[in-house]
Amino acid sequence: MTKLPITEERRGNGLRSYGADIRPLMAPVLGKTGFLQADLLARWTDIFGTALAQGVFPEKVVFSRDKSKGAVLQVKAVSGAFATEITARSAEILERLNFYFGYAAFSGLRVAQGAVPPPKKRPAKAFPVSPERKAAAEEQTAAIGDEDLRRALIELGTFAGLKK
Repeated sequence: MTKLPITEERRGNGLRSYGADIRPLMAPVLGKTGFLQADLLARWTDIFGTALAQGVFPEKVVFSRDKSKGAVLQVKAVSGAFATEITARSAEILERLNFYFGYAAFSGLRVAQGAVPPPKKRPAKAFPVSPERKAAAEEQTAAIGDEDLRRALIELGTFAGLKK
């Protein structure tokens, strides 16, 4: 029995990754270079680290006409301290960026100082909790001596299983 060669037709019938399905849909919105910028925004804290990511935000990615050169990342720093830190660590940051993307995507880093948009925080939804459910959680944790642990377990038991 001979195996069929792996071809596009044969592969097309199996499972596909989410990224393979979503990229054609997002292409008109993001443009030619949008995936690089979308990945950069999504993983900003992972690439820069928590301390730097709080005070430095990506402004735009400028691509060179020469395809052999990488792009230049323009960032905005909230203060002079962050701008100085980014400038001093620019080689390390470029290395992290290129390591994340797996190729020399960026060849330069341009830092500007100015106001940045505040992070968007969504308010937490309040879920209605029945008094019976809370009473059952309190009854099950009545034997626990540590009050902080007991309160945490009551809260966990009250909200466990609720659907958003």
